[in-house]
Amino acid sequence: MIAAIVTVVVLAVLGLAVVRYGADTRSNETLDARDPALPRGPQYAHNPASDLRLLAALARRVAAQRQAWAAYDRSLRPWEGRCTRPIG
Repeated sequence: MIAAIVTVVVLAVLGLAVVRYGADTRSNETLDARDPALPRGPQYAHNPASDLRLLAALARRVAAQRQAWAAYDRSLRPWEGRCTRPIG
């Protein structure tokens, strides 16, 4: 089961990489040598390092969200916390 999940994740990452950094379809027939698969609008530069920075920022946001939900969950059950004063 885990192998199937890992396989799906790897294929999804490879599929995203192909979509993001796809094959060059330029030909010498066009005068400006632009890739006809790309739109003519403004293009934003990206590279793998900037994509990794975006993924790291997403991971930090997910971790912060999990910490916030954990704090909220702990606040709903204060009796399960550690005792700070001795009983008796």
